[in-house]
Amino acid sequence: MGEVLVLEKRVIYSPGTDYDALWKKIISELFEEFILFFAPDLYEAIDFGKGIVFLEQELHKVIIEHNKGKKIADKIVKVSLKNGEEKYVFIHIEIQGKKDPDFSRRMFTYFYRLFDRFQENIYSIAILTDLSKSNSPQPFQYSFYGTELMYRFNTYKFNEEDIPSLKKSTNPFAIAVLAGIYLHQTEKNYHKRYEVKKKLLKDFILTNPNLKSIYAEALFYFIDYLLYLPHELTKQLTKDLSINIEKEAKHMLYSEKIKEAPTLAEYFKTVREEGFEKGKMEEKRNLAAELLREGFSVEKVAKMVKLSLDEVKEIEKICE
Repeated sequence: MGEVLVLEKRVIYSPGTDYDALWKKIISELFEEFILFFAPDLYEAIDFGKGIVFLEQELHKVIIEHNKGKKIADKIVKVSLKNGEEKYVFIHIEIQGKKDPDFSRRMFTYFYRLFDRFQENIYSIAILTDLSKSNSPQPFQYSFYGTELMYRFNTYKFNEEDIPSLKKSTNPFAIAVLAGIYLHQTEKNYHKRYEVKKKLLKDFILTNPNLKSIYAEALFYFIDYLLYLPHELTKQLTKDLSINIEKEAKHMLYSEKIKEAPTLAEYFKTVREEGFEKGKMEEKRNLAAELLREGFSVEKVAKMVKLSLDEVKEIEKICE
């Protein structure tokens, strides 16, 4: 059997953030966990031990070229099933997240184009990240003088999720969903977003001993970009989390995947600036020691290298 997953998410929250790319990245990195969380029945049928192959270009040819102007994060994945059959899983992810009266029709359009192209069974699921209770798409129905059609698909709705249950889950996508919910709840309040972002990054990632490194890296990057904060709040967050990063998650500092994430980028900037200042101070101390050895007075050296008298006296003791 083949399957299609459609993920819905609003696209305009903060300047310069590519939400399509964020979801595509974390799904690619944690695909097995993604299926387990959003489609557990499908998960039981897939033999992940035989590997997966992403085929985005095929999906572009089937769907994307027919929907110019749409915001779409596409995934099409070839997998093996446990029953031994040579089948496919098709995953199409649309980043939308707001009520769309034409959504069910488009879901059906994606379905029949994929079915026509690949001639495989299709599993469809719409993941709706909008928190509006009114965003509840109905099956697509068609009727014309005795020719009738009804197309149903699975849905996962953020607005129906229980936050305490998400917090208890061991699946990394529970944390991703939490971040998506908080994104909506803090859309007009950056200070509130700062608090929930700090809690997610600290309690659920940096200080969580049961979280695998691959999960921690993927989630840190995802949440850090998803929950956008202005620069000054990002600097404050870096300061607040720096101890946890250095003590509990120092390995993340060496991860090529997340070194450009906003909070870590700010961390590295701070480290570089502190290192520069430390280097300048070391140069001053070395110059002061050299001048003292050449016979300059403590007062003269302090004035020349711009150090306090006490600092120069300490250097003088070392030089004796």
